Amino acid sequence: MKLNPKISFVLICLFFLVGCATHPPSAVMFMTSKKQTSSQDTLKTNVHVGFSLLTLGSINAEQTNNNHSLNDELNAAFTIQASLRYGYLAYGFGFQAQCPFGYVGFASEHFGTMLWSNIFPLLSLFERMGDKNSNIFSEKFGFGASVIEQIKLGKERTLGMTQHFSRTLAPFTEYRGVYPSSRFGSSYYYEFGGGVYFSFPLSNQTVGIETRYSRNYTYKADQFSLMVDFVI
Repeated sequence: MKLNPKISFVLICLFFLVGCATHPPSAVMFMTSKKQTSSQDTLKTNVHVGFSLLTLGSINAEQTNNNHSLNDELNAAFTIQASLRYGYLAYGFGFQAQCPFGYVGFASEHFGTMLWSNIFPLLSLFERMGDKNSNIFSEKFGFGASVIEQIKLGKERTLGMTQHFSRTLAPFTEYRGVYPSSRFGSSYYYEFGGGVYFSFPLSNQTVGIETRYSRNYTYKADQFSLMVDFVI
């Protein structure tokens, strides 16, 4: 799959203009596995890459956290990731809005479980070895778990369901009233929810559409999200 240079430039700019984020990773990316012929070793590592665009919105927010409102959260996040499969073991890594993350789990044809985390829990170990009063990294923890079920609709189409619980790290804008008028930062909230997805082939790639609903316990809000995936 070749991207137009202008489109690539726009995506790179969006990637570097936002703060750190760790929303639940794509279930389509996690469950997708490249085709293998009967002559190939099924335990050979299976690798593919892709990117996702997430949009989200919130309603009925009742609380604020860390002196800002949920309305300050950016309503989009761009993700680039690489996924690997070895038998039923699925794992991978990537960047979501500048934030490195990784995941590992079990993935079969109809069922999967995924654990994910950003890099900050690891960095916080070094933080505690130095200044015990520092909490720069511990404030940016982002992690969670997902359970995934899917069925095949024909040879290459899939329909799936997801359930997740996470400590979500989200980018937000903080308005200062001076130049620069706003800056990007990150804050966290706890959420539990579920969703559905549909994936289908497009040329030699796989396209996925995922929708999710979650209850934000930190802000007492209802959240909805739409994710579009391109698996290369």
